[in-house]
Parts: sequence; C-alpha cells; structure tokens
Amino acid sequence: MFDITYLGRRCFRFIKRYPRISTAVSLLAVFCLGIWAGRVIQFSKITDYFRSYTDPEMSDVTKSVMDGITHQQILDNGVLTNILAISPDAADIRPYRALSAGIGTESLVSLARRHNALAAINGGFFEMVGTLRGESVGALKIDGEWVSEPEQGRAVIGFRTVDGKIETYIDRIALRQELVLPSGETLLIDGMNRNRGRNELVIYRPQFHAVTLTTPNGVEVVVRNGKVTSIHDKQGSSGIPADGYILSASGKKQRDLLVGIKQGDAVEIREMVIPERVGDSNLWASFAHIMGGGPLLLRDGVAPSTQAYEREGFDQAFHSFWHPRTAIGKKADGTLLFVTITAAEAGVRRGVMLPRLSELFLEWGATDALNLDGGNSSMLIIRDEIVSVKQKDSTKPESKDRLKLTSRDKPPRAGDRPQRVSRGRPISEKARADRNMKTARGNRRIRPMPQQQGRAIADAILIFSKP
Repeated sequence: MFDITYLGRRCFRFIKRYPRISTAVSLLAVFCLGIWAGRVIQFSKITDYFRSYTDPEMSDVTKSVMDGITHQQILDNGVLTNILAISPDAADIRPYRALSAGIGTESLVSLARRHNALAAINGGFFEMVGTLRGESVGALKIDGEWVSEPEQGRAVIGFRTVDGKIETYIDRIALRQELVLPSGETLLIDGMNRNRGRNELVIYRPQFHAVTLTTPNGVEVVVRNGKVTSIHDKQGSSGIPADGYILSASGKKQRDLLVGIKQGDAVEIREMVIPERVGDSNLWASFAHIMGGGPLLLRDGVAPSTQAYEREGFDQAFHSFWHPRTAIGKKADGTLLFVTITAAEAGVRRGVMLPRLSELFLEWGATDALNLDGGNSSMLIIRDEIVSVKQKDSTKPESKDRLKLTSRDKPPRAGDRPQRVSRGRPISEKARADRNMKTARGNRRIRPMPQQQGRAIADAILIFSKP
C-alpha cells in the first residue's frame, strides 16, 4: 500500500546522502517549471490585473440608444457594469446559433454583424473542446424548434411576441420527448443534437450538421415527412435529411427500436415541457424562443440560496467567486435588463459573486433574473461597438513607455543608411506595405486579427430595432 510518510523519509535520506545530485535535480526541476510558467502564464497581464484594483476612476453614464432602449455604464474600482434596458415594445429579441449550425463557434462581433443586429449579448453554456465543440449545453429553442434539450433542473428564459410586445418568463424547466411507435408504445428520447451515450435514443435534426457524427455501434433510422425511409444498423454518421430527422439508438434502445419499427412505418414525436411552477406547461409550449442558462438569480423578487445554485449543478467555485458575469433580468412592467459585469481592462478577469448579482438586480428593480454563460464569454455589443470593456480615451496622453520609439520608428539622422532601393529606385513606406500584403498564399500577415474579439461562443441573444 502506498505510504506517503515512508516516501517522504526515503526522499529526505536521499537528499542527505547525495546533496549534489539532489541540488542538480532541484535546479533542473525549477528550470523546467520556469519554462512552463513562462509559456503558460501571461506575465504581461499581471500589471493590468493589479491596476484594475487600484484604478481610482469612477463613472456612471446613461445614454439613449433609441426610443425605449437605454444603456447605462458604471465604472467602479476597475469593474465595468453594463446595463442595457429594453422596453417590451421597443425591439425584437431572439436567439441565434453560431454559424447557423448545431455545432461550431463564432465571435459575438461576427454574429451580430452577420445578422445586422442593433445589440447582442452572449448566450448559454456550450462544449468547448472535442468534435462537438460549440454544442449548446442546456435548453435552446429557436423559431419553435428545439436545438438542444434543457439540462434537467436548470433555469431558462423564454421569449414570445404578443400584440407587438416581447413577453418573457424565467423558470426552471425539464423537457420530456417520446417516440410514438406504430404499435402505440412509446420510447423515451434521451436527447437531441448531441453525442449519443450508452443505451440512449438521440434525435438529430438538420440544423445539427450534415451527418450525425456517431460511432457505428448503434442503429440509425431516417425519418422524412413522418415516415421511416431507411434503417442503418451498425453504420454510424448517417446523413441528416433536410426534410426530416434521424433517430439514433444504442444498447437496449437499439434493440427496442429495431423490434418496434420498420421501413415505411409512420412515427410521431410527442413532447411536453415540465416547468417548476405548476400549471405553466402550456405557457412554455407557446414560446417560440427559449435560451438556457443558470442558475436562477431571482424569482418574484426573492433570491434563491446557494444550495439552490448547487442543485442546478453549480458548485461553490462558480457561484462564490468574482467571475465575469452575463445575466438577464425582468422588471414588473416587462422591461428587460441585459447585464454584463467584467473587468474594465481587456484580458483581466474580474467580476462579481452570484449572491451579490442577485442583490444588484433587486436594486435595479428586477423581479426575475437568470445567469448566463460568463467568464471570457461575457460580452455586450451595441451598434458594432464592444461596450463590455473600457474604451480608451484618445484625449488622454499616452504613457511614456508607449511613446518611446523603436529603432524602426525613429526618424532618420544624418549619417544613417539610406532607405532600401529596388533597381535604383527608393521604395516608399506605402509601397513596402502594399508589397507585404501580397505575400505568399497562407501568410497570416494578410489576415490580422482585430483586438478584443472575446472568446468564440455558440449562441447569443440578438436585439433588433423595429421597422
């Protein structure tokens, strides 16, 4: 059995017996650790991080974006709070997927510009690695069609338009979907547009991908216009039809599906939304758009406990640390509050604890509120401008360090070598820049990345001005 005490004694005896070897090994370990730290840790950001705590600048500015929409920006001790308040009849609001697909990521700036949105804010959680990078983790419903099932027990926000006004509701919900077989029996559908697990039945719709990206240890049933057109057993990665969907099953569900269905059968999918509030099932079925997040921050003016956060699957490290946050609140009159709380300096990670965020929503007059994906994803854009980081004031003088000229930028002095020539003719700076843009194919200099685009996200909530 492993004994840490015995191992410690052996190491101490080795160091005492071989001091030179121990010293050399220790120096080598420190050297390797230094190399790793230099490659992983962004030391250049340390000064920005401490400066964000000592920044004495404070401001509170409110501007009108358009009729019924205001933007308030609060800067306090290096933390930047943005509140976009929208009246229910002032704009159209709906979620969008990155790249208009079920997987993949896209920057919020690109997503907002592609759809010509007035404003945009990042949405729910998503897978960050692997083949299904960008897959939504939590509820997502767009234009009445489910893209991703709710994480059981987590909170969501629903949007619908009634008499020209946006109505929103916030609650914790679950989704039950069943496949009705020709015999009348039902099979529970475990998920949609995600990785198929063991003994699971998963449905794949056209917005997910061209194929299901599944392994061949299951069966896949192609359904078009409500009828089974083909069955592929132990093949995997079947093509998803544009006018239908694919039922993919493994393990016990695979056997049940093969027994209960055959080519040419008519099938039906039955679904029911189960909210935490009793009696609201039909209400939630009427929502055209649903976005998942979590945890629930406010309900009817009451903030849940931290134990409620943890029942939604968010541990103490998530809810009781100063992470950057994105959240949505709703006032009693239907006014929506889209909020980001981030560090004022780009690249610095600061924010607020979730219990404090609930208190802030109460101070702002909200009755219900929901937390969304935060961290490096937190971003708010208004009229193509990123407002979730402090914009540098061009009227302020730059620091002395930034005003220092490099050897390339210094003006020529007497005795310096003349500028480069080509066939006896001097090359101007403009011509040199143009020539650099015409480099070999694949040279990354021709595609410079803009600064502060934020982390690429999977989905977002876009706000449009009414025509």
